[in-house]
Amino acid sequence: MKKDLILENAASRDSERLIKNRTKPSSADILFFKSSSDIGTIRNTGRRGASFAPDALLNIVKKLALHNEHLWSDIEVADPALEAENFSEAQASYITTLSTALESYTKAKKFIYLGGGHDHVYPLLKSLNTKYKKIKVINIDAHLDTRIDEFTNSGTPFRQFAQEFTGQFELIQIGIHDFANAKSTMSDLGRAKEVVATYDDLKHLTNNFTNNRKLFERMIPYDHEALYLFSLDADALDSSIMEGVSAVNHRGLPYHFVEELLIYSQDVLRTKHYGFYEYNPVYDNLSQKGARALASLIYKIMDHD
Repeated sequence: MKKDLILENAASRDSERLIKNRTKPSSADILFFKSSSDIGTIRNTGRRGASFAPDALLNIVKKLALHNEHLWSDIEVADPALEAENFSEAQASYITTLSTALESYTKAKKFIYLGGGHDHVYPLLKSLNTKYKKIKVINIDAHLDTRIDEFTNSGTPFRQFAQEFTGQFELIQIGIHDFANAKSTMSDLGRAKEVVATYDDLKHLTNNFTNNRKLFERMIPYDHEALYLFSLDADALDSSIMEGVSAVNHRGLPYHFVEELLIYSQDVLRTKHYGFYEYNPVYDNLSQKGARALASLIYKIMDHD
């Protein structure tokens, strides 16, 4: 059979891509935790499709250029069938899975969580709280995700955690829109500290997103006692780059602002835990514009020493 030189050449390029450094979880420097479920989003009346996000994002990430020797691996956490049957039981199961994994895989120094709905940040926070008693979440989002509902869903995770945490919990909300959050959602979180910077606040304080670093330094100074979690809900980003979400944001944050905040989190806050939620590849365009934007942020985490 005649050799297909084009296919052979394409296959050989994997040796220069991140896929080359994939390994088993116990040997990984960077661990991905996939939550391939959108049950929580559906319970929040959102569109189906976020369950495909973890694989859609990793399929792009693993093809990016390799520039260091960091090994990576991925672990699936979610059980959609169990969520559909008993959502609370599923969340309890995820807490156990994540706690065990974080305790067992000691070689890993960075942890990247891929949703799925934002409800998956709740079991993550619960698992982190078993070890860390001072947690600060930087949540980049159009929504506060502190809804007061009769049952838990992708809109309730931070209020849910705020009612249960031990120690200290600070929630720093970035990019929020008043029109996207009911008054009840904005109500007090009790013992938790919540700081909210709306889109309009940010635009004014940064001179139209041109002087971002000073705001970060003033709003999120480094606390050496705290564990930081960088949590990005994809619908925080402007619709010009992020179409694949349940609620497209017509005046969301520009990409460079989120990228600068990520860099600040890495360089100043020494963040080791990063979450990316609510991307929905079903509603992205054919060029996978939204996935590529998120993949570029993930790449910055993986390529950072």
